[in-house]
Amino acid sequence: MNFSRCSFPQILLLLLLGVAPVGCQRRISPEEKTVRSELKNALHAHEFARAIPLARQVLKFSPHDNGAWARLAQAQWGARDQAALGQTITQWRAAVRRPSSKYHEFRGDLALTEGRRDEALAAWSKAVRKERRARVFLKIARLEQAEGRWQEAVLAWTRAMASETTARALVNRAGCYRHLHSWEASLADLHHAQSIAPDDPLVRRELACFDRLGKFLDEVRELDRQLAALPYDAGLFADRALLFLRAGDASLALDDANRANSLAANAVRPKLFRALALATLGHKEKSPVRDLQLENLTPEFLETVRRLDAEITAEPQSAELLTRRAWQLNEIGQPALALADAQNAQKSDPRSSGACAEASYALAKLNREQEAYAQIQRATELDANFSTAWQYRGELEIRRSDYMAAIDSLTRALAINQTVAALAKREECYRKVGLLAKAEDDRRALEKFGEVH
Repeated sequence: MNFSRCSFPQILLLLLLGVAPVGCQRRISPEEKTVRSELKNALHAHEFARAIPLARQVLKFSPHDNGAWARLAQAQWGARDQAALGQTITQWRAAVRRPSSKYHEFRGDLALTEGRRDEALAAWSKAVRKERRARVFLKIARLEQAEGRWQEAVLAWTRAMASETTARALVNRAGCYRHLHSWEASLADLHHAQSIAPDDPLVRRELACFDRLGKFLDEVRELDRQLAALPYDAGLFADRALLFLRAGDASLALDDANRANSLAANAVRPKLFRALALATLGHKEKSPVRDLQLENLTPEFLETVRRLDAEITAEPQSAELLTRRAWQLNEIGQPALALADAQNAQKSDPRSSGACAEASYALAKLNREQEAYAQIQRATELDANFSTAWQYRGELEIRRSDYMAAIDSLTRALAINQTVAALAKREECYRKVGLLAKAEDDRRALEKFGEVH
């Protein structure tokens, strides 16, 4: 610098500025040095209960010290004292004009434990703007992944691995790529993880999962292409969910089942697939679907319900379509879903005997016997020639031990259409009430029925 052009006051100011930091530097007493050393050792040893009062002593010496507040927060976090940590964060912000990145990190940690996920993410994002620590990026990545924000999670995992690439981080990023259907990127990360930790159980499990998925990838890619052209087709999303279930990837199946359900709330397949995915993932959720196994859903059932879903989406008030789907659902043991369809059918057509019969069957399976009997009575009143309804009415009357009424109902059913089941049930009723001759007549009729058929 050329001092010849500076005036004396300017030179004096420059000299004062040069020595100011030295003159303003706070002297640390021997007592404070001792406390700080003990605090450091306590934190290193994870003796958080001992560290908390030591940190408070340091703050008495230096109430505006970011580092001292960070150590108190660290001790309280380690001691799981969330209430005290919340107070510390508030006091820290009041005492220090520009809190460090640690302040935002601890604020995010506390927000997450209290269920305030958006606040946690915002706080951690501020922390990494001040200081790009891999540890905080890991927290962001895990939260973004848990929230299903796959693209954001990929970015966070990538940033977290800027300083060190670990097998676990690679596996997590591979999972995010899988949800984005970036199949090549996902497999590349898994192979990289395998090269780092070939014996890691998580790495092996994820590779096995991808291998199973690989057998279905050609079909999945075809659906990917169709959905790129038709992004609001609920049926295609349900088709892909089914493929993922067959491939053993319940997480991807859940993505598509949720999407299909949001696009077509009155469709049944997405609800079935969603329940299967949640059960596989071990998530407990109140659902109308019960005791369902993928192997019990026959190709014929799946194709029929696929068609009915599409038709009901186009004609949501069709009592006939709703009743047919209710029958399908009752057949696979899903009475709650069947009842919903039957009741919607009744709203559209109060005189639908078929809807009443399906509602009765579903209600009986739900142990609502009185309502079930009222519905089957209504079905036979609406259609006196409905043989299946008369037969089921007789079966419900047997369960009510009203054998004479059951005989009458079964006789009406047999007059319209003779079946082995109805004859056997009526023979049983005749024996219950002591009409043995009539019971023998039904037994002989059953024998002849067997000879004919």
